[in-house]
Amino acid sequence: MIDTHAHLVTDDVKHYPPAPPGSFKEGDLDNLMTVETLLGEMDKSGVDKAVLVQRASIYGFDSSYVCDSAWRFPARLAAVCSIDATAQDCADRVAYWTEGRGAAGIRLMELVKGMDIGWLDSPTARTAWAAALERNIPVCVHFFPWNRAEGLTRLHAILSDMPGLTVVIDHFAAIKSDAGPPDHGVDDLLARVADFAGVNVKFTTIPLGRLDQAGIDARPVVARVAALFGADRMMWGSDITQSPGSYADMVALGRNAVAGLPAPAQAAILGGTAQRVYGRGWQ
Repeated sequence: MIDTHAHLVTDDVKHYPPAPPGSFKEGDLDNLMTVETLLGEMDKSGVDKAVLVQRASIYGFDSSYVCDSAWRFPARLAAVCSIDATAQDCADRVAYWTEGRGAAGIRLMELVKGMDIGWLDSPTARTAWAAALERNIPVCVHFFPWNRAEGLTRLHAILSDMPGLTVVIDHFAAIKSDAGPPDHGVDDLLARVADFAGVNVKFTTIPLGRLDQAGIDARPVVARVAALFGADRMMWGSDITQSPGSYADMVALGRNAVAGLPAPAQAAILGGTAQRVYGRGWQ
């Protein structure tokens, strides 16, 4: 089993200060997840490997902690770093974090909630997309309910021009997963980008926790997305420290969500897809 969305938080603010300064919110230091703690939780829950996703809301675009942690434990951990796609040097930052610091992937996201997502497909951002394509680096994107329509539309335009990209869409692409059968929130916007073979979708405790709290079985939702993408283009992640709950509970939610699928599909979603997409990160 591979966790593709683990966020680390350390109290070592001397070596890994919040960026921008003061971005720790009250309670963040009470919800620590150091790399040592994560590995211990993984061992207890039967999770073999993890992809460390930069906690940008705390550390901004300085991905030092996830990269250093993956470097310390290369057999089990890989890093995904955050890139500011509005910065003129964003393509250089892709090269720095992947070639210089060993990150196995990048994540393009906004730090300011509610920001116009037009930045995703700007000429500047396109240089970061091109740098990822040149290096065969997977790119994570995160959409919210309020910007998913424009975000998926812009992503379709990017993929049309760069069809060889490997993309991971986080958190079920913010579909309305509680919408009920037969489509469980899957719509034409998601179907259009699913036509590109390099597009993968990730689900985490964000949608699974919401469904669980509402008393809705996640298995039909996962099955519907799998019918669109195929299990070999789906992956699970915990979202630990960002979502509430224990690591063990998050792992249990992930396992239960795929329990209705055939064993090969379960194996792909819980590990195989991640190994294919991020396997360069584990040594």
